[in-house]
Amino acid sequence: MLLCKGEIPIEKNVIVTDINGKRIGATYPKRAKGLVKNGRAEYASDCEKCTIRMLDTHKPTVDVTEVNNMGKVIDFDPRDFKADKSCENNVIAKYFVTDKDGENVIAYSIGNWNWDWTQICCDKKLEKNTDYVFRFVIVGGYCNTCNETSRFEIVPMPDGSLTDEAYEDRYTYDLAQNRYQPVLCKKTDEGMLRLFEIPFSTFDCEDFRFVFIAMHAVATLYAPKEFSAYANLEDTNFDQLRDEINSKNSEDNSANVVMDFTGAHVTRSTVTDLLTMARFGKSENVCIDFTGAFIEDDKPDDIQADADDTGSDDISVELMDVADN
Repeated sequence: MLLCKGEIPIEKNVIVTDINGKRIGATYPKRAKGLVKNGRAEYASDCEKCTIRMLDTHKPTVDVTEVNNMGKVIDFDPRDFKADKSCENNVIAKYFVTDKDGENVIAYSIGNWNWDWTQICCDKKLEKNTDYVFRFVIVGGYCNTCNETSRFEIVPMPDGSLTDEAYEDRYTYDLAQNRYQPVLCKKTDEGMLRLFEIPFSTFDCEDFRFVFIAMHAVATLYAPKEFSAYANLEDTNFDQLRDEINSKNSEDNSANVVMDFTGAHVTRSTVTDLLTMARFGKSENVCIDFTGAFIEDDKPDDIQADADDTGSDDISVELMDVADN
């Protein structure tokens, strides 16, 4: 049985303990039921089936390998991925960087701030009827307008090739704005770092395609490290990020004066007054948009009055020339 698009994956929410009750892992409900049925484990409580205890029936010690195989880990490796040729406007870059620990690692940048749809993919052959976890780190992958596309997809390919039917049965994880929650969310000099762990089961399929998608945002993908490697980084989330962006925008806007005269009908004396303010005003940045504006000559009396008010004919002539340009 495969998950359909938009369906929530089954969580690994059954605790696994050894014969003495010590926790040694976690697994999916279906896998736990199979272990109990095969005599490898038993439910820790008759009334609750959220914990199973591995039995010491087949070997002198608990088979910890059995538990570990319930959740085999696949770490993202930039060297395994390549641009999806079905996308004509892929925007990608693969390069070495030195991380905060002084290690040289590969970064895989995908997407841009335009609307170029970018996909990178990797095909893997996995074991049937096995639980896996796919881990990766993404820095960025979001934009201020919150209309980016940032997704991760797992596509089962029962026939060994990507067909329309196989693509319809893909698992889709929406990474935009943390609609699918990461296990870690940290603040770095590059931006917000998120570590994802995606659980899935192969069921009766062994050929899979892993796909990353980006549009209207730049995402940089890294191979994940252990949790301890990120312990010294400050925790963050999208709410904090938005507050920081809004605060910075408020500070920037306080130093700007923006006036829109697009398509307006104005006189030269008005233009002179506005440009004089722009040149000698207290604001650090003044933006006056005269796109498509119609600038007409003043009447002689208005020109003389304007000259008397400004106290400088030379400045008026200079600014009117600028307005004409």
